Amino acid sequence: MGNIDNPIAQIKKGAEGPPKDPGVEIATRLVVWIPEIGKYIKKALDAIAGHDKDERLNFLLTAIIEQLEAHEDSIDEILGRMDEPEFTRLMSVTIERIFFGASERKVKRFVAVLIDAATNNKTDQQYEDAVSFIRALDELSEDDIKVLKHLYCHQSHLVGEKHNMGYNEFFYNKSMENMLMDARNLSLQMDEFYSRCGRLTGYGLALELNNRSAAMGNPDDFCFRMTLLGKRLMEMLRRAGECVQVTKRQPK
Repeated sequence: MGNIDNPIAQIKKGAEGPPKDPGVEIATRLVVWIPEIGKYIKKALDAIAGHDKDERLNFLLTAIIEQLEAHEDSIDEILGRMDEPEFTRLMSVTIERIFFGASERKVKRFVAVLIDAATNNKTDQQYEDAVSFIRALDELSEDDIKVLKHLYCHQSHLVGEKHNMGYNEFFYNKSMENMLMDARNLSLQMDEFYSRCGRLTGYGLALELNNRSAAMGNPDDFCFRMTLLGKRLMEMLRRAGECVQVTKRQPK
């Protein structure tokens, strides 16, 4: 198929020019409205309009193209979904986060959420969840994500769509105890591990459980489990090619 009929080639061709900058006009107006702090706004404007920002936007476009090329669905169908206003809002939040300095690793994770939205029919609630995922991925640290991956490796089989996730299932056969024991291989102090579980809880990706279970012998242990939202996010990253495995304790 010639390039003229190839949607991917058309996307690449359209990307040859510099991307439009929706942040410049906003920052310029701020300079006019608040002249007494104009020099500080000017620094922010320079950062937004700078070369580094353009590189991030180009990296975003490249990552999207790579994911589209690797996807089995019809490219025309995927691009059609990108015309939906909900997807435009999702993309706007993504670009906003890039303006504020998201790393390339985070941008790749943003793309995992974007492509999932573009390749699957979404409800309004699912689009809202996707927006929250973008914000969470931007604000969570790499160690936070590592802890989420740890919960995924131990508990994903217990968390399922339209499945009752009973409290006792997460403690059965020393499941919680083993998860906490393996957490000691994450190069984190347990106090930090619990703290990062608490951060994940604040984004709805994990949930703290009562540790008064008969299966828990140490009163100093805190118990957390992955939520359905946390699993959905991890599945998006996994489908996009990110490794979600973390070190597990070797049996004696």
